[in-house]
Amino acid sequence: MPRPNKIWFRKDTGWWMITIAGRKHRSAKGRENKDEAQRKFHELMAVRHEPVHVATPRVADLVESFLAYSQKRCAPDTYRNHRYYCQRFAEACGPRLVSELKPHHITWWMDKQSTWNQTTEHNARRLAHRVMSWGVEEGLIPSNPLKGMKIPPGKIRQRSLTPEEFKAIMSKAHGPFRILVWSLRQTGCRPSEAYRLTWDQVREDRWILFQHKTGEKTRKPRVIYLTPAMQRLMKYLRTRSNSQNVFVNSRGQAWNTNAVRFRMKRIKDACNLAADVCPYLLRHTFGTVAVMNRLNSSTVAELMGRTSTEMIDRVYVHLAD
Repeated sequence: MPRPNKIWFRKDTGWWMITIAGRKHRSAKGRENKDEAQRKFHELMAVRHEPVHVATPRVADLVESFLAYSQKRCAPDTYRNHRYYCQRFAEACGPRLVSELKPHHITWWMDKQSTWNQTTEHNARRLAHRVMSWGVEEGLIPSNPLKGMKIPPGKIRQRSLTPEEFKAIMSKAHGPFRILVWSLRQTGCRPSEAYRLTWDQVREDRWILFQHKTGEKTRKPRVIYLTPAMQRLMKYLRTRSNSQNVFVNSRGQAWNTNAVRFRMKRIKDACNLAADVCPYLLRHTFGTVAVMNRLNSSTVAELMGRTSTEMIDRVYVHLAD
């Protein structure tokens, strides 16, 4: 029997939590903010999911169906990202009928997000549009009400790590996390590619990824070539591994975005590093060094899993100048 819908206070995190249909949601931080938690509880109850079987479903119903689809078919990190934006989309526009949704409703939602930056707005708009397009693809709605909505480009990280920053990170990274950081710098792979890497994808001198970011576009596996040092590391890790995942934490669990983000934040705080230091800058550093070593744009694009040289010319050549 599912737990009753209610709000409750979680002492270990200091958050008021909401349980609806067995799913937990954060509502307000601080025991003194119970009224705010109660308000959000009523908002979520108003948009709780109903099956999408009517001609004019609500936004909340379509969002919930999309999340169910995402959870079954997408990688855990991708689903976590979808859930973050979809929950906020449903809170803002959930009660509205899909047939009544307009781009200006999304603009109104964005205007209320005073702490969001350009990239966050880009991600939110893009996912709202994706939910509607998915509804059309699945035959749940006749057309995308957000078709034609302008989606501003996300802000591209325009720098790589300095040698001093990388040295500082490595000085504080220990054990499995140090191995992960060093491997990201050696291969230039996307952090998510390393988190998901399994031993059946590892060959003697390369990784072969059949599911990757540009897979649907290229219809080809992504090949990540390994330096001699990385080849030795793979042999070392394989003999000691009890997991199907290559990169695991001290408990033998695969790394994920949040765990790595928190670990990196502790290192940044300890070393007083810049706020924008993040795992993805290790990839930027790989690309920048490759360009500085006079590899041409096509070669760098292939090494980094890009389908064109546009990003290489726009970002890494600029950083190397």
